[in-house]
Amino acid sequence: MKDLLLFRLHRLGATAAQPIVRLCEGRYGITRREWRMIAVLSNEGPLLSSELARVARIEPARTSRAVTSLVQRGLATRVPRAHDRRYVEIHLTDKARAVYRSLAPLVQQLNEQLLSVLPQGDRAQLERLVTLLEGAAETMVKQTDLPKADRRRKVTR
Repeated sequence: MKDLLLFRLHRLGATAAQPIVRLCEGRYGITRREWRMIAVLSNEGPLLSSELARVARIEPARTSRAVTSLVQRGLATRVPRAHDRRYVEIHLTDKARAVYRSLAPLVQQLNEQLLSVLPQGDRAQLERLVTLLEGAAETMVKQTDLPKADRRRKVTR
């Protein structure tokens, strides 16, 4: 397994994210998923739940549950669109924007700490390579004919 790129990337992400999880949960009382949604909404502005799920790369059902949690804690509001009230945008509250302003620099510091082991030229190359891999992954997802996962269905072996 240790020679499989996806396994190594998952392990790297899981390990490197631990300090972020501690910050989010311990200092701010939010989950990593909620942090991702706050970060996306801070950078993109209000979005429909489906748009938020797509941009944040979170399953729609999990997005809905996380939005509900954010709303209950006063970090987000649901606002119907003026021209079509069937569509509800997710807006951040001032409280969530304060969380973002406080937490984003800390996350950036952790990101910089991780990258600090790489010389500047390697960082640029890593950025280029990750961009290429992201594009290849998107293409793989679009071209696959594998069945979609159904986590509600019991799988028997």
